Order: sequence, then C-alpha cells, then structure tokens
Amino acid sequence: MTVAVAARSGVWAERRRRVAELRARQGFARQLLDFYGALLGVQEAAFLEAAASPPPAADLAAYVAETVLPGIVDVGVAAGPDSLRSDLIRRFGAFEAHELVRGWMRGEEQTMVDRFLARASLGPVLEALDQDAKAQCAGPRDARHCPECGGPPQLSFSAAASDDLATGRRFLVCARCAAAWGFARMTCAGCGEDASARLSVFSEHGTTSGERGSVVRGLPTGAPAAAHRPVFPHTRIEACDTCHHYVLSIDLAIDPAAVPVVDEMAAIPLDLYARERGYTKVITNLMGF
Repeated sequence: MTVAVAARSGVWAERRRRVAELRARQGFARQLLDFYGALLGVQEAAFLEAAASPPPAADLAAYVAETVLPGIVDVGVAAGPDSLRSDLIRRFGAFEAHELVRGWMRGEEQTMVDRFLARASLGPVLEALDQDAKAQCAGPRDARHCPECGGPPQLSFSAAASDDLATGRRFLVCARCAAAWGFARMTCAGCGEDASARLSVFSEHGTTSGERGSVVRGLPTGAPAAAHRPVFPHTRIEACDTCHHYVLSIDLAIDPAAVPVVDEMAAIPLDLYARERGYTKVITNLMGF
C-alpha cells in the first residue's frame, strides 16, 4: 500500500469512531448508525481492494457491480431498516447491476433503493481511484459540483481557522466520490445565490452577525439531564429562498472530533425541520435523508 493510499484509508477508522460516539449519545439515530456501521466494513474492503488492484477506468461500472454491490445487498438485507430490506428482497434479481451503477455515474433519476445500492457500492471505489476513474462520471465541473467527478454537493463544512481572528474556509463534499472543494461562504450550494436577503441559516444557537434565519426549537435531546444542552451545536441548516434548497453544514471549529459525512447523516431532526419549512435538500444522503 502506498503512503497516499495508507493516509486515505484512515478515513474508515475515523468514520467508525464517529459512528460509535454519535450512537452513544443520539439514540434517535441509533438504528441508522448501526446500519451505516455495518456498511463501513464492506466499503472499506472495497476501497482497499480497488486501491491495491485498480480496475481499468473504462470497466468501472462493471467492476463495482460485480465485486462490491453484492456485499452491499447482503448488508442491506441483514442489517438495513425494514423498508429497505423489503425493497431489496423485492428488487433482488430484477435489476441489471451494471446499468444501476452507470445510472448513478450518469446522474440519472433513480428509485431510492437503486440509488442507495449504486451509491454505497461506487463511493468507496471512487475514493480509492485516481482522476481517470472519476472522469468516467458525468456532471458539470463547476463551482457547485465536484471538480473531480461532477457530482452534486452532499453537505457543507467549515474548517477550523488557522488564525484566531479569521473564519475557517468553507468546503462542499461530493455525494458521489466524497471529495471536498472550497466554496464561498453565504452562497447557496444549490443555485449559487449570494444575496444575504435570500439566504437563511437555522441552528440551535441562532444566527451570527449578517446572517438571516432563526433558532431551531424542539430537537430531541436524549437523556432528560441533557435537555438544556444543544444536540447539534456544530451543525446548521443553510437554506436558500431562491431555489428552496438546503444543505447541512458542519463546523469543525466548534467540534473538531466531528466527521462531516457521519455527523450530517445523523442530524435527522435538522433535515425534518428544514423540510417542514418547505426546503428540499440539494441531494439526500446515503440513508435517504
């Protein structure tokens, strides 16, 4: 294993660590986190195999369909929520696996179960491979899409600032290959709107100077003793009144232990809060929220 691959492989241990931490304190997300934790084993194995023996870029869809997707189906049936398990059993044998993966690579509309299978299978392989493989995916390479594979932004996160007086840079994370790229603050990840009057922020702390929005109320806290403490102090909703889309944003300056792709997945109450106010996520996460 090369030094670069070894460094990248550490993300799987970090994701498992964060799953365990959030599972212990966010009971409302425990079933989802247990399922994601089970998926991580299959995904890490797929990452390591692809990194050790990279498939030809032109054969990417076939490789994923044949070597990774069956394991994802097995985990979904064994550990997935009842609704997914039923869909997988009904769907089993009735889909062309290669086309299912290609559909996600091309950005086509897919059913929830088809997108889950393709996304969970392709993601770790793309994380392991180079630009030639990612170039097989369709999509614009612009400010609001992944510069590597053209995928849409799953979430936003702010890095800790290097200067105490500065604000950390903002990044978007790709829903398809998990790459991160820099993006302007107070700009909609869905349509590019940057007029502050059209952008709203919702969090348990309310807004900061120059931001428009309100405080999120009524989120679950778990143990009664924790009722006075924020559940998501480092997470907020970034919504746009022009396109009516939103993303969740993770602030690593507030919680350096956070792992954005895991924390975003476990913030179900914030997704529900945004949807109740008429906003639609730019793209749902792996678990469909």
